[in-house]
Amino acid sequence: MPYIAANGLLVLAPAAVFLALRARAGLLDPVFYGVQALELVAGAANLALIGLNVRDGLRLRQRAPGH
Repeated sequence: MPYIAANGLLVLAPAAVFLALRARAGLLDPVFYGVQALELVAGAANLALIGLNVRDGLRLRQRAPGH
């Protein structure tokens, strides 16, 4: 979970603001597309980490006493 939060706060949020400002200004240059690619990779990493977290949570639930 700390990696998911750090990725969101340090990569995804600033990238979203940067991209919004650049798009509003009409600056769709290679820098824009590079940051967009970085954001897509970081988002995919977050999805993968969340999926692993859900998997582990389900495994823990199966082992819990009374289930």
